[in-house]
Amino acid sequence: MNRTSWIVVVAACVVAVSLRLFDRPWMNFSALGALAVLCGAVVRPGWLGILILLTCRALTDVIIEAKTGHGFYGSWMFDYAAYVAIFAIGRLIQPKYIPEASGTGLLAAAAFFLISNLGVWCMPHEAGQYLYPRTLAGLTTCFVNAIPFARGTFLGDIGFTVVFIGAMQLLVASTVKNEASASTETSSIDT
Repeated sequence: MNRTSWIVVVAACVVAVSLRLFDRPWMNFSALGALAVLCGAVVRPGWLGILILLTCRALTDVIIEAKTGHGFYGSWMFDYAAYVAIFAIGRLIQPKYIPEASGTGLLAAAAFFLISNLGVWCMPHEAGQYLYPRTLAGLTTCFVNAIPFARGTFLGDIGFTVVFIGAMQLLVASTVKNEASASTETSSIDT
């Protein structure tokens, strides 16, 4: 990874961690899905991208657990699995432009919605109690009840994927322009 990629990844980590720790106007408004896409698209080797992503999530879970007692819950491992799946989506698509970033952000949000809510349905919550019956009707109810929470997920994942990929492209373009200018100046000095 080059310096430009690291700058954007570190900035994205700061945004993602900050959003999880501060009150937000919409529930589940987060940049973690977008961070997963970004890490999948640019961080090499892959294990490092997954480590960065899951460390950001784990760090915020530990802090939230210490503050509220709700950082870890019955289905938390499904959230982590969703981020790994989103990382794979980012790795597969490798969005480089805004339209690709929008579509990848949409896929990221859909993957998180499906995987995390499957976890809510199939894992016991507090005190070993299931929130929904282990039936198709229970699963359907779980997904329907999750729709209000999805707004923040979709806005965050799509919006921040566009912002992170857009920032990457702006920095790359700026770096290329600066290198071209430096090369031109060097060439004119040599002649």
